[in-house]
Amino acid sequence: MSLPQVFTGVRLLLPNSDLSKLHSKTVKHKYKDVNGVSSESFQEAEDIYRKSVILQTTCNGSRDLRQEGRPAQSDPLEIEPVKVDDIFMHYIEKMKSKELDIIKKRNAVIMKRDNRLVTFLPQSGNSLHAQFAREQFITLYQKIATGLQTRTYFYSPGITMLCKAEFPELLISHKDERQFQLTGNFISLERFGKCLKGSTQRYSHYQTPNKIKVYETPYRQNVEQQKSIDRAKDETCPICLEPLNTSECTVLPKCKHRFCKDCLKRAFQLKPTCPICGEIYGSLTGTQPKGGSMTVSWDSSSLPGYEKYGTILISYHIPSGRQGDEHPNPGMPYQGVSRIAYIPDSTEGRKVLKLLQRAFDQQLTFTIGRSSTTGQNNVVTWNDIHHKTSRDGGPTRYGYPDPEYLKRVQDELKAKGIS
Repeated sequence: MSLPQVFTGVRLLLPNSDLSKLHSKTVKHKYKDVNGVSSESFQEAEDIYRKSVILQTTCNGSRDLRQEGRPAQSDPLEIEPVKVDDIFMHYIEKMKSKELDIIKKRNAVIMKRDNRLVTFLPQSGNSLHAQFAREQFITLYQKIATGLQTRTYFYSPGITMLCKAEFPELLISHKDERQFQLTGNFISLERFGKCLKGSTQRYSHYQTPNKIKVYETPYRQNVEQQKSIDRAKDETCPICLEPLNTSECTVLPKCKHRFCKDCLKRAFQLKPTCPICGEIYGSLTGTQPKGGSMTVSWDSSSLPGYEKYGTILISYHIPSGRQGDEHPNPGMPYQGVSRIAYIPDSTEGRKVLKLLQRAFDQQLTFTIGRSSTTGQNNVVTWNDIHHKTSRDGGPTRYGYPDPEYLKRVQDELKAKGIS
């Protein structure tokens, strides 16, 4: 069922300046007041909104680039790009192309990547679909990138052929003639490393192109044999593939996966997550510059969609400074930032406030990189925990009403171990 069929009565919120322009252009609607216009149908409200966009573009003197398949810079329908890590995004494009295609086809969008920015362009001009695609992409990216790691090895034809044959889940990237880089999850990288350290005989036969390893199709196991194999897997450390000693193994309390103590210790030194399922244990720490502040205040005015509640105002301030070893350009100066965010003073809103405070304390709210709006590098930017920086305007203007926002931001925080 489409949106016009679901919503039979719609109230459209527009700035007063847009209302006066619409009135002068004799746009027909049931009535208007200081807050907006009301219509009997979804289609009528959508038509009024699009006319306001056209009027705004015309008054600003900018040409409508949507006719060329991309939004104008002043177009309020423009969707903010998503900043990504180049290595991890390359992995997703190569290994998870089906998932990306589903997002694009389902929402009828064009997805483009320019270095570390991914942009979403609606094919039909419906920015709501592009916004949905953006949110779905962020969920996919966070789920995959959280468990990815990269390691560098000295290059030889035999080693890379071994990797392609026995570790197809690892992505090979050649850094230069002497080195190559593998990207994948911790378990696969550990197994590959153990394979190299165990014996050169295992991959030496890959050195000669004429000697190609042939894999025979395995016969189907009967039920009892398969149960025996499954039990053997449960008794083996998933990382080192050695038998598990009950007295020297660790069972993770939430997901119940078992590992050798030493293997799990090495994994947790890199990231406190289960190497199999990604369940988070302990606190993740981000790269937010130190010395910032998060100040909370309240006012009695309400946000669109939350008329029964007051508003919580969050004021962030990150001062300028010099980058540390954990930042993209250690030793170089970075430009600080001040931001204000708004959440409703409801029960769920107060819950989100506590989660956002934990994220800030764990240095997860901001990072240092390139601004998606100005293109300036070495500046403090948001770190994929979305905030409402405007009271109104809806999702496309980072404001309200947006009934799904509080749930979405909780999902984003949960992906970082905060719930």
